[in-house]
Amino acid sequence: MSVSYPIIITQKNLVPGTTNTFEYKFSNNVDFSNLDIGLSQASIFHSWFNITSDKNNNKFSIIHPISGAANTTLNFTIPDGGYEISDLNNFLRYELLKNGYYLTNDTTGEQIIYCEFKVNPSVYKVEFVTYPLPTSLPANHTAGPSLTFPSTSRTPQLSFTQVYFGNIIFFAPCVFPSVQPIVLTTSSSSKTPVVSDVQNVVITLSSCSNPFAPNSTIIYSVSPASVSFGRLITDKPNQICWVPQQSSFRQSITLQLTNQDLQPIELQDTDITVILLIRFRDQNNLMR
Repeated sequence: MSVSYPIIITQKNLVPGTTNTFEYKFSNNVDFSNLDIGLSQASIFHSWFNITSDKNNNKFSIIHPISGAANTTLNFTIPDGGYEISDLNNFLRYELLKNGYYLTNDTTGEQIIYCEFKVNPSVYKVEFVTYPLPTSLPANHTAGPSLTFPSTSRTPQLSFTQVYFGNIIFFAPCVFPSVQPIVLTTSSSSKTPVVSDVQNVVITLSSCSNPFAPNSTIIYSVSPASVSFGRLITDKPNQICWVPQQSSFRQSITLQLTNQDLQPIELQDTDITVILLIRFRDQNNLMR
């Protein structure tokens, strides 16, 4: 029966100055020429931001009708964070309320805005929905401090120039709708939205010699699918995939978390637990 030994990598192994690199130090030099290592379990918090100023995907504008035939352009900057489409819609609503572009129903207290982001799961698209403003104050309503009424009923429009913001909702940089509508209008994304640029968390190990991977140090890949921002991603493979190691003596091994393009992930919460198993490839050459 194969004998294996655990290596547990946690936050205490974090390399200072990084958020994604962890070093495990052995008590003495270890000969890796006859060793295999496999991942037994990984627990990683979904804590990397998908919208940041560094990624240049954090700005958009709303072209909003005002008095007569005029419009005003409201420019919004999204704070760095981890967002889903519903979060972007909450941000949009908050900004329109904060800037005074809303009606309040005096009976129900409902605050009404005139555009929103929505997910349409039946067609796998993000939609930008716009509603026409009335031309005068409706009965039993109070206008927000900035809301004025156009001479003809018109809707707001979405505008942005950042390609990477467009990747999130998969609209090409432009104005949507391209012509200001006078009726309720839905603009749908042209392709599948990519809300996060991390589809897989690839775990690399400096000692690995994986001959079948684009990077020989790849040891495992964890999917964050269906795990919302701030939640714990846990993966425990049913069967250990043993990866041969480089023939050398080592006093330490370095584990790094990257995305599917092997770019390091900037974790906001570095409290990880990765359990590796190490075994002798030749079971007749066990550690004495």
